[in-house]
Amino acid sequence: MKKELTIEEKLKEKYHKCEEVTNFKEMLDRSATIFKTRTAFKLKDEEGKIYNKTYEELKQDVASLGTSLIEKGLQNKRIAVIGKNSYKWAISYLAASIVGIVVPIDKELHSDDVINFMNVSNSECVLGDNKNLKPIIEHIEKLENKETIFIDFDTKIQEDNILAFKIQLENGQNILEEGDTRFEKIKVNPDEMRILLFTSGTTGNAKGVCLSQRNICSNILSIYGIVKVKRSDLFFSILPLHHTYECTIGFLLPLYSGASICHCDGLRYITSNMMEYHPSVILCVPLLLEKMYQKIMKNIQKSLPKKYTKNLKENENIIDKLPFYLKTIVKRKVKNTLGGRLRVFIVGAAAVNPEIADTFDKLGLNSLQGYGLTECAPLVAGNTDFFKRNDSAGLPIPNVEYKIENPNDEGVGEIIVKGPNIMLGYYNMPEETEKVLKDGWFHTGDLGKI
Repeated sequence: MKKELTIEEKLKEKYHKCEEVTNFKEMLDRSATIFKTRTAFKLKDEEGKIYNKTYEELKQDVASLGTSLIEKGLQNKRIAVIGKNSYKWAISYLAASIVGIVVPIDKELHSDDVINFMNVSNSECVLGDNKNLKPIIEHIEKLENKETIFIDFDTKIQEDNILAFKIQLENGQNILEEGDTRFEKIKVNPDEMRILLFTSGTTGNAKGVCLSQRNICSNILSIYGIVKVKRSDLFFSILPLHHTYECTIGFLLPLYSGASICHCDGLRYITSNMMEYHPSVILCVPLLLEKMYQKIMKNIQKSLPKKYTKNLKENENIIDKLPFYLKTIVKRKVKNTLGGRLRVFIVGAAAVNPEIADTFDKLGLNSLQGYGLTECAPLVAGNTDFFKRNDSAGLPIPNVEYKIENPNDEGVGEIIVKGPNIMLGYYNMPEETEKVLKDGWFHTGDLGKI
């Protein structure tokens, strides 16, 4: 008699197949080979016209910048990246993490905090937007490393202590064309620290989270297995890239999958950008989803005949009251206001009101919420293509386990996690690391129940 499969085994059989990668260099080479002329990024030129960057061009740019960083003596050194979401940020992150150790820093931090993180991490170079570099240079006396190299995304002219990103990229390309193979020859150890992230909080209590490229790549593969990413997908990048949530799922996952990425020009341009780019996937936080929901519901109520909108009971959903033909029109209208191609919201950072997620489902827009932490690179659990409950953070992702430690009578206890995505430890904080990493399990400090 055939053995009855467990729910876990049944789910495993459904997972999307994926090809293993263990580091970013391997991932970049693979994507540039398979997706060569496909669009990796949709960007805007100075006139605001949209143009494409192919996977082949992306690989070339990362190699050029990487070669330039090697030429500056930065191999195996700490390299900080700070600024708004942009293509320059993206290739700086990739080049820095292949050549050395990348230190992504929050662009909203006060310059004193930025300087402190640079000092703590021993960063020898920082690439970033002019508005973020300026305050650091103005307080250079606070920087422990007076030889810090500044590479400015915005400047066209090089000064003594500020290098122009554009010129560094061109220099690297010229060196490559002369036959330099130092970048090509780099062998990335997937298990050593290559990403150093500071958790939110003022410098006094912020911790440095040490991640390896295997931590992040394992997370990418796990997510790819449970949420279909199509090559035709366009990810709309709104949340800050220095967070692992946006960085792993909104930037590295699409690049592994052969999809494309476009960047939001700022929170007040979300609606106009969506009409320009026509994205199909958006990563957001519940607050953003709620704002969209309020706007959509207001417009629906305005445009519908009064008989459908009056006498709505407190827990009644307006979509349920509509006849089939009207529902179809409303769905199409809503989709068009979001650019016409949107198919899924990925939601994290806090719990979503299930009623809002249910309404989006009724409008034909999938919203998948999950749970994660920086220390887990970041995803631990998620709703998927095969399992979805809007009042839950979902099942553990493939290759990751979670359980509830010391549950109370209601089943609530601390969430502990095990898997290849768990950080190496806190930077220079052995006692703090020992507190949270016990017997291979990461103690999140968060409460939950199954």
